[in-house]
Amino acid sequence: MTSVVLGGTGLIGRHVIAALQAKGVRSIVATAHRRPRFESGDVAWQQVDLTAPNSARAVLRGAQSAVICAGRLSTAAELKRDPVGSVTTTLRIGLNALEAAAAEKVEQVVLVSSTTGYPSGPGPKEESAMFAGDPPDDWFGVGWVHRFLEKQLEWYCRLQAIAAGVALRPTLVYGPHDDFDPRSAHFVPSFIRRVVERERPIEVWGDGSQTRNLIHAADVASAIVTVLQDKAAGFGAYNVAATRSSSVKEVLTTLIELDRFEDAEIVYRSDRATGAPTLDVSSSAFSARYGWRPKVALREGLAGTLDWYRRSAG
Repeated sequence: MTSVVLGGTGLIGRHVIAALQAKGVRSIVATAHRRPRFESGDVAWQQVDLTAPNSARAVLRGAQSAVICAGRLSTAAELKRDPVGSVTTTLRIGLNALEAAAAEKVEQVVLVSSTTGYPSGPGPKEESAMFAGDPPDDWFGVGWVHRFLEKQLEWYCRLQAIAAGVALRPTLVYGPHDDFDPRSAHFVPSFIRRVVERERPIEVWGDGSQTRNLIHAADVASAIVTVLQDKAAGFGAYNVAATRSSSVKEVLTTLIELDRFEDAEIVYRSDRATGAPTLDVSSSAFSARYGWRPKVALREGLAGTLDWYRRSAG
């Protein structure tokens, strides 16, 4: 059985490949584009620009399952720099990948979606709330793109062009191989880089009380592989989240403690925009359906990512 990982060099893709191999899957095809491919056993790499129409068809030909985790990150920093580019790129990649999977009759597709599609309001958000209003203004474009791609997958399942399709909505994903570029990184890798570089002071937008649900990429990969082991036909969409949310202040102070940055200085800028104060979601439906639970605690995950970054940057 051949499994294809579209976006195999990204944060989630690398962890998916490792998780598939840990389960004994030996026939893996993966795509690379901007990030360089890496040595990983018997993975068959293909250099592909998935924004080009029909680019994914040859990759998916003969595959039994596909994981679509390719796309451009739409972090707050990236959207501030360019509010359109990453969003439309993800749309093109998603459409091309889903169209190719349907054309090649891939039996099982897992689409990595996003919680950015949820409307504002109290949480924790359950799956049925996704279309109960527009996404928040900051995430309007990216949120609607992920909503559309989920419905595209559902439509192909209704047409029976794809036998089994599941859209997974992870919360904020972090871990080794994250994007640490200061122009586009989200706040976790940004904090890690600034702590390691001993930046003084470390400026935080807001008072640090805003919360995010942080999930390690290894846990997202384990959720994806869990779905791939279940062959039930039809479409489903599920949240994939950690057991609790964490404040920005907690994340930063934990990193400072872990890296022994004893004379760190933090400046909280309450006059700067911070985005939504919280986005809390529930993954109880996914846990009930598949028996999945996240395993990586926040402190453990931050410590491992910090250590990886230090070794990689050095």
